[in-house]
Amino acid sequence: MLLAMALTLSIAESFIPFGIPGAKIGLANMVILVSIHFFGFWTSLAIDVLRVFIVSLVTGTFLGMGFYLSLSGALLSFFLMYAATRWIKALTPVGVSIIGAYSHSLAQIVMAILIYRLMGVSASGALIYYFPLMAFISLATGTLNGFLVEYIVGNSYLKRSVEEVNRGM
Repeated sequence: MLLAMALTLSIAESFIPFGIPGAKIGLANMVILVSIHFFGFWTSLAIDVLRVFIVSLVTGTFLGMGFYLSLSGALLSFFLMYAATRWIKALTPVGVSIIGAYSHSLAQIVMAILIYRLMGVSASGALIYYFPLMAFISLATGTLNGFLVEYIVGNSYLKRSVEEVNRGM
């Protein structure tokens, strides 16, 4: 069910005009954060990776530049968000979400530079100057998503439902 939610949010988000190339709200990231909180490493990683693969197949970007940008951002942000939730107990979902948003943007810019360099584009290093804008956007979207996740994780009905599923009821 979480994979279906992440897929739906990813595809729906592609229809929301943001006005800045490469910038998105990161709605599917909320599903990953909730999954990390309730289900742990492997389930959450599977949802994140499958989401990237399925969305790229549906949108026709599989093995294209958009696929590699998305995969690199998803992987780095997942690993850093997971590590933050396990090792920095004082972080709220807002802090973890901001870490995820920043790292997603950073990974995408680094991957774009690498791809352009492999293609022989000499000005590829100039993309690093795009990061401050993306970092600012990441702060805003990461904060918004983090507050939403904080609300979702704090919902007592959802907690009971997940506990029942985990017990096998």
